[in-house]
Amino acid sequence: MRLFKANKFIVFSSILSIAISATLVLSMVLFSFNAQNTLKNQMKQAYGEMDLSVGFNMDQSNVLTPKLVNEIVQNKKVNKVSKVSIAHLNVNKMDTAIYTVGAENNYLPKSRYHFTEDLNEESVVMNKGLAKVLHAKIGDKILIENKKYTLVETVDDLTATGSAPDMLILNQKVVKSYIQAKDNRKAEATYLLIKAKKNVNTLTLANQIKSYDKDLRIDIAEQDYGVKSNLQSLHLFIVVLSVLVLIVTSLIIISNFELLLYKMRNQFAIMRSLGASTKQISKIIMIQSTVINITGISLGFILNFLSQRTLYSWVEKLFNIPTTPSEFNVGAAISISILAFIVIQLFLFVPAYRSTKVLPLKTMEENEKLNYSYSKVRVTLSKVLVGIAVFLIIGSQVLPTRGTYGPAMLLISAVLVLLAFVLVFPIWLPKILEWFFLPYGQRLFGQEFYISVKNLIPQVRKNTAIILMISSLMIIAVFGSVTLRTIQISQLEQLKKDFATPILIETRIDNSKINSMEFTKTVEELSGVKSVSNFSTLGLAELQTEGKKVDMNYAVVDLKRLQAQGLMAHLNSKTPSNGLILSERFAQQSHLKVGQTVPVGEFSNETQIVESKGTFKVIAIEKQLLNNADAYVDWNNQKLLDVIFYTLYVDSEHIKNTVNELEELKSQYPEIKISNYEQSVKEANKMFYQRWGIFILVIATLVASTMVGVFNSLANNIYSKRKEFAVLRAMGVTPKGLRKVILSQVNLYIGIGLIIGIIMGLLTTFILFLVDPGEFVIDYKVIITVSLLMLAGSTLIFWFVGNKILSQELSIELTNDNK
Repeated sequence: MRLFKANKFIVFSSILSIAISATLVLSMVLFSFNAQNTLKNQMKQAYGEMDLSVGFNMDQSNVLTPKLVNEIVQNKKVNKVSKVSIAHLNVNKMDTAIYTVGAENNYLPKSRYHFTEDLNEESVVMNKGLAKVLHAKIGDKILIENKKYTLVETVDDLTATGSAPDMLILNQKVVKSYIQAKDNRKAEATYLLIKAKKNVNTLTLANQIKSYDKDLRIDIAEQDYGVKSNLQSLHLFIVVLSVLVLIVTSLIIISNFELLLYKMRNQFAIMRSLGASTKQISKIIMIQSTVINITGISLGFILNFLSQRTLYSWVEKLFNIPTTPSEFNVGAAISISILAFIVIQLFLFVPAYRSTKVLPLKTMEENEKLNYSYSKVRVTLSKVLVGIAVFLIIGSQVLPTRGTYGPAMLLISAVLVLLAFVLVFPIWLPKILEWFFLPYGQRLFGQEFYISVKNLIPQVRKNTAIILMISSLMIIAVFGSVTLRTIQISQLEQLKKDFATPILIETRIDNSKINSMEFTKTVEELSGVKSVSNFSTLGLAELQTEGKKVDMNYAVVDLKRLQAQGLMAHLNSKTPSNGLILSERFAQQSHLKVGQTVPVGEFSNETQIVESKGTFKVIAIEKQLLNNADAYVDWNNQKLLDVIFYTLYVDSEHIKNTVNELEELKSQYPEIKISNYEQSVKEANKMFYQRWGIFILVIATLVASTMVGVFNSLANNIYSKRKEFAVLRAMGVTPKGLRKVILSQVNLYIGIGLIIGIIMGLLTTFILFLVDPGEFVIDYKVIITVSLLMLAGSTLIFWFVGNKILSQELSIELTNDNK
């Protein structure tokens, strides 16, 4: 503990860095979990445990017959079916018909309507608002349709629709008997609540049930696809950023801990000389690192616990993500804290272990050693790593397996390049300082800058961690900002390409049973729809040209409707049934021209060979076809039809109203996904700003933590040279000149770290972006802002540090031992 007191500022800054990082990581991860839980709770509140509800619209004459219900029950993908009957029964005391649910006694209706008591033929459940109006309590008799029922439970009012509709819940058999007596029809139920078996795709199940009767209305209890995917990607984004925060924090702590060990090694050497064993020294260091780590993590945990509600409220407003105020998730928070502790502690083992394996004299010699050993080995190894990285980069672009292994090869390449840089950087830096900064810096900035650089060169070994820390921060800032901005621009460009019309209707399953022409006409009849065209999945055909076999990805489309919407050029003549419209790219690759006829074949699953489909004539060549198709074939063609429905392109003058009309079709076609350009752009920008806000929050925290760690290390470095500064003062260097020496040295460290970080960040980003080659957008604002913050902060702080050193009495400073 005495050692702690002697170096309390280093210890305090280490604890503060860990606490800040732990608070940030805990807040982000817990917020992500809470947002996902909120979505799940909203789903459970709205739908309960059901996956599907199946029935007929009230205006239809069809009913759920025992035969149809049994057919659904017998489906192998169905786990549980519960019948629900809906009626409006008269409560005698009010002389009013109340919405009434007939439910069975199982978990599906109980979770859907939120009641817990089993219902017999003489019991009733009602909402609390209705019970209050009737002045009814549990156990009271309620007269419904002239028959007495015992109130066994009250449930919360349903306020999701804005008002609170009154509701009665009776046994399903009772309500069914009322319906059958009134309508004189043998309806088994109004609709069914269905729970699918584990790992069953609900869209596929809905498709199967729909095949039993095409008029069935099927509602799927699923989370909004966009919101769900947004939260999933947000969660992944937060986890990745949290790992990066812990790594940078660990580098900061290593730098501080190295400085702490530097100051304590002489004391350790004395202890070794007095008989202390390696094990005892190791134990001291491990205890110190563990105490620092536990204190920092605990402080972060406490800060997060105390500020959780405030942070959630603030982050919810900042990122526009709905969450519910929940209790602090102690279990998850403890797990995350333990994980963070382990990650940081593993990093701390490296300097701690290295410091315990040195003999007393070697310890003191190691403390003052300025040059790296094994320089040739380091340079050779770095060249080998770069060579391997270049080979992997080339392989990721040219090898046949690049689609499968390309991303992994590029990731390994980026890691190898960064590792090679870490190995060779401390060897090359002194040479760069000596060859470039010394001569040119002296001419530009004066003699004081020359002295700063001259003093800095021998200290590269000891302060490598500082520069690497700043470089790591800049690599994260550059890579993160470039990636996010590039994704934003690319996503908006892709949306422009995808939305040939303002509205798209797509299928979400691979084996859609939707009849394209029938569905097209159904959508066309909606009042707000201006025009519709359909597009199939891509089929694979084989054509022969110049004696070669060429694969062709074709789409079956309605050519007249596509032309009417302006999605392709108008054809001068009537389209023949064997006509092909080719993309310009495919026509050039295959050496085909308008008017040419080519034999076309298609692979048959039955015969397992390519069967001839006759000859086709090229009737037009378009610059680009939708969905990257090579060719269009009209729906009238009866030869190439190995495709199914995929997309409808819908045009409308009133997009919002049309989308609302289209949403009503989901009960008939549960597999469809409806999206419009305006909303998709809004969602894309919303997702970007959510991630951008979190990224900026992380970068701001990392900048603050890095500044604490770096400035602490540099301050201790400056204080350790007080004797040198005192000698300069004695030689007649002015206070202004000494301040210039200190600021030059500090800002040189930071400047080098920033420059190297920017270069390595751009290089890493470029390597990783080769997965999908294209332009990437450099966010200069983030890079410049982070750089200016670091430089401005160092200038301000070390101006005061310089003043403090210069205010000390010269005679005392000359006798300072720098320890």
